[in-house]
Amino acid sequence: MSIFRNVVLNLKTEQECDRAIGLYKEQLSSLTGEGIENVYICRLSKDSVLFFVTIDNETNAKRIFETMLAWREKQNLDLIDSLVLDGEIEWHKNFLNS
Repeated sequence: MSIFRNVVLNLKTEQECDRAIGLYKEQLSSLTGEGIENVYICRLSKDSVLFFVTIDNETNAKRIFETMLAWREKQNLDLIDSLVLDGEIEWHKNFLNS
C-alpha cells in the first residue's frame, strides 16, 4: 500500500517561498528510483506552498522522510510554521487513464 506525505510551509516572504520551491524540486528530483511515485507542488498563496508526495511502501517512506527532514534543517528556510500529515493511501483513481 502506498504512503503519502502532505507538507504545508508558510514562509515569511514570497521570495523565500520561491526559493523553497526551487530547493524542493531539485532535492525531490534527486530521489528518483528511491520509491517516490508522485510529487505535487502547489502554491497556496504568495508565501505558502503545499507538497504532496506518494511513496511506494512504508520502508521507503520512512527513509525518505528522515532524509528530507535532515535536508530541510540544513536549508535554513525562513519559516513561519509548517504542517505535516502522512499516512496510507486508502483509494486512488486516475481519471486520465480510465
